[in-house]
Amino acid sequence: MVKRITFLFMVQHGLCAGKTGSSETEPISFPASEFWDGNDGPWSSFGMQVGTPTQYLRLLPSNSGNAVWPVLPQGCAVGDPSDCGDLRGTLFQPNSSSTYYNIGLYGLGLTEEVGLGYSGNANFGYDNLTLGWPGDGLPTLSHQVIQGFSTKDFYIGSIGLSPHAINISTLDDPQPSFLGALAQQNETPSTSWAYTAGAYYRQPTAFGSLTLGGYDAARIVQNNITFAFGPDTSRDLLVPVQSITSDAASGPLLSTVIYSYIDSLVPHIWLPLGACQAFEKAFGLTYNETAELYFVNDTLHDKLVAQNPNLTFTLGPASAGGNTIDIVMQYGSFDPMADYPIVNNATRYFPLRQAQNYTQYTLGRAFLQDAYVIADYDRSNFSVSQAVFPNGSNTQQIVAIHRPGDIPPSIHRKTPSTGVIVGIAVAVVVSSFVIIATVVRYRVRKRTREHASRICSVDQGKDKAEPKPGERELENTEKSQYLEMPVTEPKELTADEARRPELPAEPPFPV
Repeated sequence: MVKRITFLFMVQHGLCAGKTGSSETEPISFPASEFWDGNDGPWSSFGMQVGTPTQYLRLLPSNSGNAVWPVLPQGCAVGDPSDCGDLRGTLFQPNSSSTYYNIGLYGLGLTEEVGLGYSGNANFGYDNLTLGWPGDGLPTLSHQVIQGFSTKDFYIGSIGLSPHAINISTLDDPQPSFLGALAQQNETPSTSWAYTAGAYYRQPTAFGSLTLGGYDAARIVQNNITFAFGPDTSRDLLVPVQSITSDAASGPLLSTVIYSYIDSLVPHIWLPLGACQAFEKAFGLTYNETAELYFVNDTLHDKLVAQNPNLTFTLGPASAGGNTIDIVMQYGSFDPMADYPIVNNATRYFPLRQAQNYTQYTLGRAFLQDAYVIADYDRSNFSVSQAVFPNGSNTQQIVAIHRPGDIPPSIHRKTPSTGVIVGIAVAVVVSSFVIIATVVRYRVRKRTREHASRICSVDQGKDKAEPKPGERELENTEKSQYLEMPVTEPKELTADEARRPELPAEPPFPV
């Protein structure tokens, strides 16, 4: 059963051989920055180098965005903490980059997030960027769209993972997205990504995992379920949630199927009001109308930590009898801290939000602590798997996702091992020696027989013919010396003896 699930998983994500083509490109394993950033939870960020000279930024992956969003200096104002720049993942200084080209001020490009109450503008420009930190050996892209912003709705900048082109001021001049540029320049084997947000509450803490053009098999429990992209490109990762249950509740927290958009740009989980009320009853939560959040005091926190309830999100087709996948989340995934400017002082909260209608149903970054998403844009499908945390996130098993029709290099061309090469060389030497020895033996035997036959033929002929003048007839004793000479088989030659006779210029058969 495990082998079948693994095979189906590979087929659904292009991990088996296609009909034509090949790819030498490896997936990009994007290492985490090893920092925990954010004012709405400790989130595992990823490093990015932008501009000339290089400016080092810490950003969060965003599957709804398609460009790099850094925080501008205007994002830290009078009254903000003295370390505001570092708290926001380091500020990008466009005027300090000699390769920056300014375009102008436009909307931040929000789609689904507007319906959740987020807003903001951005200063668009072009600049060079390099993935990861120095020494990671990751690609550099030139002339990339940079959308610098200052709004505090998003406290940390982001890395857009959507491959859709960026239309800045007109539809006639689309600019390649971050992921689209990597795919166009053959830096990834396909237009795909895989991501899990990591888990700060784990011991040891587990950093996030981001792979471009493949996925990390060491971070997932594989299953055989994939979902087709939603019809709206701005809401493509639309997944049916069949139910939500918990060992702390007597009944289901969500019993009616809803379609939720997976959005790593926002931190919260947005559910119908009825489901939120079920959460309130099961966990003793109280809704703060002003902040529109569920704050958790120390007493409730201690109680929930001691109880350590699990929550299970069951995902799968809405049709009856379809296969499903369970994403099990521990209470630690629902125990972040809210900080300035959300609240003046750091306060624990439960990352649950009340959705007013179906357009707000969202599974944000909190969900992605325990879920692993693989999005394949070449096949217009995605999968959601249970995330696992091996050895503090140090173990990797990167698997490439190839474009439809591409044949993985490991399928159509394999490099022989050293042992195989040595074995072939020895076999060639031994075969050559056997061939040479056989040819030599054949020639020696043939010469011996020809010589004996020739002597016999001459002597027999002289018995019948008259001797020519001046020639004497052989005495009987002389004749007998030749006629009675035995024709013996040649002895077996040693290796040294086999080398002595002269070999033919060309072998008698191909070698």
